[in-house]
Amino acid sequence: MKNIWTKSLSLAFTFATLAACSSPLPMQQSRLPQQVAQLSARAAHNGVFNRNMGVQAVPRQVIVKLKPGANPNAFAANLGRNGARVRDFFDIDTRILLVEASTRSTEDLIGTFKQDPSVEIAQPNFIFSLTQSLRQAPRVAAPNDELFPKQWHMQRVKALEAWNHTMGNKDFVVAVLDTGVDYTHPDLKDVTIKGKDFTGEDPAGLDPIDSFGHGTHVAGIINASANNGIGVAGVAPNVKVLAVKVLSASGGGSLFSIAKGIKYSVDSGAKIVNLSLGGPAVTDLISTSIGWWATRKGALLMAAAGNSANEVGTPARIDDYFMAVGASDEGDKLAKFSCFGKELSVTSPGTAIWATTPSYKVPLNDYGYAMHYAPLQGTSMATPLAAGIAALVWSKNPS
Repeated sequence: MKNIWTKSLSLAFTFATLAACSSPLPMQQSRLPQQVAQLSARAAHNGVFNRNMGVQAVPRQVIVKLKPGANPNAFAANLGRNGARVRDFFDIDTRILLVEASTRSTEDLIGTFKQDPSVEIAQPNFIFSLTQSLRQAPRVAAPNDELFPKQWHMQRVKALEAWNHTMGNKDFVVAVLDTGVDYTHPDLKDVTIKGKDFTGEDPAGLDPIDSFGHGTHVAGIINASANNGIGVAGVAPNVKVLAVKVLSASGGGSLFSIAKGIKYSVDSGAKIVNLSLGGPAVTDLISTSIGWWATRKGALLMAAAGNSANEVGTPARIDDYFMAVGASDEGDKLAKFSCFGKELSVTSPGTAIWATTPSYKVPLNDYGYAMHYAPLQGTSMATPLAAGIAALVWSKNPS
């Protein structure tokens, strides 16, 4: 599926090609949760990772995937002997569990589980973070949205020409797995589906309101309302965004929460899942498993390549199941910050992208960005633009 979509996106619209770098706006890494700890180098030597690249994970937590036919109740009952317990779980082809220990280290738990014949995969609960840079201050008529003239990316991907054919199907759903979405925003309130919160910020898990600002910007790139006389326009303004909160107010979230969010999104009918998040290039068999499952269900997973100007990060690098999206600049060259490599599927504009921001104060404002609308940059912005274009293609050609 990934190869088919890469070809479709390239033929349907003008994306930038990978070429020499040009100077981007400066970048700053996002803040991560306080409970995040650096795993020891010993974990790398024990085969937990294939690289020791400053990988971060939740302390004393392990994600376990059981083998087909394994008894999850028997596995859970035996955990007490190992000083551990099941904190959460979900099912795909087999059960995936989040196991937590009060005293034992992550690497010790993984070593124990590797000896368990019922376990297929045991790995750390990696921390992923948003892939955004936080420092920068036709026949169809152009829409009357007041900031549309600043949306250079819409002209570059020939959005108005595409709108001659479709502005998206109102029943088509793109899931945005992020910091949540401001579903009260005037440009988003009519096109956002309230999903769930997997971060724990809402104890009931039912309110995916944005607590950082990143997810609202991502959503607006996809489907901010067009021709309403205010703000900006999304590239696929008629489709719906399913707001799924997997990153907290710090901009970070656990792999288990993200995997659970992917399953929820696909089960809820999302055809495309936007993941403007990621981590270092590590071996991640849990993302591979959930990617395999989601692709088998017919979903397209689109993930940001990363902003470290290095190799493509995880999960985008798992190119059998995730479409890695890089960022291009206004000169149609690969943005200097964008990750690159053989796993990269496509690039789309990702610098100075105007879109929605929350209509209330969030941490994003601490970086100098205004409420309601602001320009941001990063592969986080390139990914939803590509996802929105894919939604247009799919809306026009459902088969």
